Amino acid sequence: MKFSMQWVLLSGAMLILLGGSYFLVIKQANQKRSALEMDMEAKQRALADLDRSTVGINDVTTKIGELQQAVSFFESKLPPRKEIDKVLEEVWHRAEANSLQTKTIKTPQDKRTASYGEQEMELSLSGDFNGFYAFLLELEKIPRLTRVKKMNLTKINDRDGEMQADLTLSVYFEPEPAESQGASAAAR
Repeated sequence: MKFSMQWVLLSGAMLILLGGSYFLVIKQANQKRSALEMDMEAKQRALADLDRSTVGINDVTTKIGELQQAVSFFESKLPPRKEIDKVLEEVWHRAEANSLQTKTIKTPQDKRTASYGEQEMELSLSGDFNGFYAFLLELEKIPRLTRVKKMNLTKINDRDGEMQADLTLSVYFEPEPAESQGASAAAR
């Protein structure tokens, strides 16, 4: 088989064209394709991360509803400011009902915020420890929000089972509408 010069030149030109097309077209297309694949993988990872991080978002409205119900419940437990005296009187009667002697009751200045007020009540009681324990159990049953902030128990040495108690109760109340508006305006 004899190769002519034209056939050799044509074959050489075809090989050069094929090599040039590989470097100029196919190699660049492969580089673009791999860059697009890496970009697509990065975006898929970001999307998967977003899906993982937003799993609980559907529950947010449910949680907000539950928290609003809890706030409403506690607000219903707040007596109006004018009923605070009745709550303090109820505490005093419960102490007497459990055979406790009330030595002192002090009510320092109340503290107020935009959403609630707090009236502290310092009590000094003496009597039988079992009566004091029953008094504390009854305090828990008061339908208003109260909290024992401080308690100091001292045994009376000459009588068995007798004790002296100094406690500070906090009774929370609802601020008057004018007070809550004024407090929220002052907070701004």
